Amino acid sequence: AHVTANPSVGVSGAYFQTNFRVPHGCNGNATDRVIVEIPKGVSSVKPRATVPWNTTINMVPLDVPITTPTGVVNTTVGSITWSNGELSDSMYEDFSLQFKLPTMEGALYWKVYQHCVNNEWNNWTSVPDSNGKTNGFPAAVINISNATTSDSKDTTKNPSAAALTSQVMGLGHTVLIGAGALLISFML
Repeated sequence: AHVTANPSVGVSGAYFQTNFRVPHGCNGNATDRVIVEIPKGVSSVKPRATVPWNTTINMVPLDVPITTPTGVVNTTVGSITWSNGELSDSMYEDFSLQFKLPTMEGALYWKVYQHCVNNEWNNWTSVPDSNGKTNGFPAAVINISNATTSDSKDTTKNPSAAALTSQVMGLGHTVLIGAGALLISFML
């Protein structure tokens, strides 16, 4: 088991919420700190308070400042740290973020650092190489699709917005009626 993003399918440029699930400790020891590094291009990041953990938003300078009607923005969220909690090795916890996904398609990897009470780190930071192999602890991943792309022959490559909504919301079957006029979802 490794740190995963749940849900792990999003729409390019859309607002999104996911939970980074820490499934165990370090060699039987409890987890006492989790750091999620924010990938470039992800914006409007907000963590969910996870009681009794302390939540810290760590800012970093923007490569290129953004000018808005209210001023210049020079920083962005670089990482979120949850600390001073204790997650037993026999339990799991979800550390939640909401954010805006970048405009892109494909895999977006998230580096997650897990510290345990024995001063051991599990660095979930490895991304697949050109052959698709991952060495070490794999990074969490969110697969981003373009909701406007449609391929009637293979919807697994380019799922519809309704299918993505269903996956993101954890719904069962989804029926889209009247080109988006009515979305019906039900569980089996």
